Amino acid sequence: METREVARRVAAEIEDVLGTITLVRGNDALTDRLFEQLVDLLLEHTLVELRSQLANGAINARQYGEELARLADQCRAVGLLTESS
Repeated sequence: METREVARRVAAEIEDVLGTITLVRGNDALTDRLFEQLVDLLLEHTLVELRSQLANGAINARQYGEELARLADQCRAVGLLTESS
């Protein structure tokens, strides 16, 4: 799938989740699940944007790798990513 298509899909899913969160107010389990999904989508959006920058020449492969490593460190720091063995 092309990067632009993925970006459009992710943006649409983010809009859907944001709209749904307001509708399920009061259902803590569902609200929690939607917020988890939102975090996943926002992270996916960040990765797609980074990949797009590489594809467009805005960053080079070294910068791409550095940004991925920095993002992974930040995700680990807040518990979104665990160390692999």
